[in-house]
Formats: sequence, structure tokens, C-alpha cells
Amino acid sequence: MGSKEKFWFQGPDGVDWLFKFPTKDTGGHWAEKIAFEIARKLRIPAARVDLALYRDEAGDEHWGSICRSFSSGYELYHGNQILAGRYPEYDLDKRYKQSQHTASRIFSSMAIFLNNRSADRYRGLLASYLVLDALIGNVDRHHENWGVLRKRANGGWKGRLAPTFDHASSLGRELRDAGTKKSRRRHLQELGVSHYTEHARGAVYASESDARAPSPIELVRQCLGNPALSPFFATACHRVLRVLPETISEDVVENIPSTWMTPTSRNFAVALLRHNYERLREMTT
Repeated sequence: MGSKEKFWFQGPDGVDWLFKFPTKDTGGHWAEKIAFEIARKLRIPAARVDLALYRDEAGDEHWGSICRSFSSGYELYHGNQILAGRYPEYDLDKRYKQSQHTASRIFSSMAIFLNNRSADRYRGLLASYLVLDALIGNVDRHHENWGVLRKRANGGWKGRLAPTFDHASSLGRELRDAGTKKSRRRHLQELGVSHYTEHARGAVYASESDARAPSPIELVRQCLGNPALSPFFATACHRVLRVLPETISEDVVENIPSTWMTPTSRNFAVALLRHNYERLREMTT
């Protein structure tokens, strides 16, 4: 699914992996890897990602990322399918500016799990996914970038929330190092990383009446002010602050080989993670 070039292959572990080509001149591959490593440190269920080099039949090399299949015999039932099943008016085919894709509806849709304890547990996981988005600046949590794994069992359905996946649109991966009005270097030296994070637009709306979706960090702030959602988001935020040290950005980003990230993209990613970490701290203290 999606517009980006990709292909499946079987790894030496016998499991299917998806090789994804990053959009030209962007850092979608290293953004995915950093996001996965942060999720792993937070013990948030996430699709495993590694950096990979693909050599095609012509001998040309392509830098990208590989994502390990997480279906394990289950079918991935996407968010738009879930919401359309629960809300008859929901347009599951509208990919962009889908204002019906609100946090309240997403969390309410977990009622598909008839056991209330399971439903609340998955709401807590969803909150952790959105807090992760706020931390890494993931602006692509559209309605096909979350879902439920399900399969037929005993005449009914058995399922669980799918792990978080597809974080290529994070950490300013689309910016150029220099030479543009909104380059990484200009943000670092003049505009400030806050200018980037506050002006980013996510894909989850706070309200259907809003003209635009808020930034990932602003979405968390608004959800913390929503009595129905606040407990889940407060717990998720406190977990980030409790588990991750302030140096998490350096620890994770510095592990990306220098051949994959420029010094400027590395510095920007670290600055963005620090800024968003502090914003989460301010919201919950």
C-alpha cells in the first residue's frame, strides 16, 4: 500500500521483510530506524526496522530500510476500515485532510474489543503510539498507518492492536541540510527547531470541525485536556519521561552509521528530540 516504491523478500530467518526505498533526497530510512529503536527502548510494540542496501540487477545500489512482517498468520485490518465499520458516514477512501479521523473516534473504535479491559489496554497502547509520534515528529499517522491484527477463531474473530509501523515521516527527514529557506541549518541557527515542530501538521485531528490537523505535539497537549483521553495520554507521557533519559536522542541517533546521516541531519534530529522531550515534560508537570 502507499505511493512509495517497495518490495517484499524472504529473509534468512524465513520471515518476509519489506524493503522500502526512501523518497529521493530524504532520510526516511534512518528516520524509520531511529523511531524503531526509541520505541524498543520504551517497550512499545513496533515493527522491527533495520537499515539495508539493495543491489539491483544492473548492479546499482540503493540505500533503504527493511521492515519485518508482523502479521504472523493474522490479517491487518486498517484504521479506515475499523472507523468505517463503526461510523457509517466515515469516508475510508479519503486519504488527505480526513477531518473525520479524530483522536476521539480512534479511541472509541477500540470498543470492537468486547472485553473492556482489553479495549482500555489497547487505548493505552494507542496513546503511547501518538506520544511516540509527538517525540519523533511523525506527521504521517493517517488512517492506514494503524490497525488491528485479526483472524478467524472458533467461529468468531480473534485479534489485537497491531504494532506501530511506518515512521518514515519523522525527524525532519524531508528537509535539506542547507540551501533552502527552511533547511535544517537555518532551523538550527535562526528559526529554531520549535518553529519546525509547531508548524508541522499531523494526520490525526483533534476535532472534526478543525480545518487542519494539529502538530503531533499539539495533538498530545489537546488529548491531555480531554477528560475521556487524558488518563491514557498522561500514563504514556509519564512512561516516556520515566524510561528515557534526557540523553536518549544522542544515544540512539549516534548509533546510526555516519555513512547514512550527515552531521547536520544528525544534529537536527537530536535537537528535535530534545525539544519535543521537554515539551512533553512541560505538559505533564
